[in-house]
Amino acid sequence: MSNKNRQQQLFQVMKQKHLGLGNENTTSEEWTTQVHKDTFYSLASHSGMLEYLALAQGDSSKRITELRLLEKMCDKAPSNKRKLTEES
Repeated sequence: MSNKNRQQQLFQVMKQKHLGLGNENTTSEEWTTQVHKDTFYSLASHSGMLEYLALAQGDSSKRITELRLLEKMCDKAPSNKRKLTEES
């Protein structure tokens, strides 16, 4: 019984630390959206990764890349959904 309580307390601590963790009612789409937002924020907040991404995308400055990442992070609808089309 105490092991179950300990796991629940640990889960609550992790949930407070990592906001995108979700709960049992979180849908897979909500979880995926949260992971994307966390990734964009992480890339935008780490200078080395931001510089690498700016070079890889051919942007003239890190600031432009940072703004693009922040715009993607703030989008409510994910832009990476695939649309199935029938080709005859």
